[in-house]
Amino acid sequence: MPRPPLRLIVSDLLREPGYRRAVDLEAPVDWALELSRVDPQTPLRAHLVLEGTSGGIVVRGRATVTARHTCRRCLTEWTEPLAAEILEVLASDTEAEYRLHGDEADLEPPLRDAVLLAMPLRPLCRPDCRGLCAVCGADLNTGSCPGHDEAPGSPFASLRDLLEP
Repeated sequence: MPRPPLRLIVSDLLREPGYRRAVDLEAPVDWALELSRVDPQTPLRAHLVLEGTSGGIVVRGRATVTARHTCRRCLTEWTEPLAAEILEVLASDTEAEYRLHGDEADLEPPLRDAVLLAMPLRPLCRPDCRGLCAVCGADLNTGSCPGHDEAPGSPFASLRDLLEP
């Protein structure tokens, strides 16, 4: 069975603390938040430097992906490149956040966490997005919905007079 692309042998780094190795990784991933996800059609690319320390390795570098977002106000979808910096320690210690598995380092958890933390939690297609009409669902960024404002049966109709000069 082939080794997953984000799982590397690091026995050389564990034998010689201070030794460094640069690695370039490319792998398909499918990571997501509620309104954002990594585009599974384009691979994650990471340029990392792995450095041996006593009891583990330090991973530092940059990962880039193509992110697909859905605007939380108007539901417009778009893609954009996203870069995430990573600086983590993988250790043999049982209490380490990211653990080594013998002489193998699984880089998927720290890379996934770095990428997902770089994604917006509440993506907006633009800062002044007006969202969707609550009555008919039309995109208010492309125009207004005439006639909805004057609904006589609205319990808030009498409040409108307080806001107008």
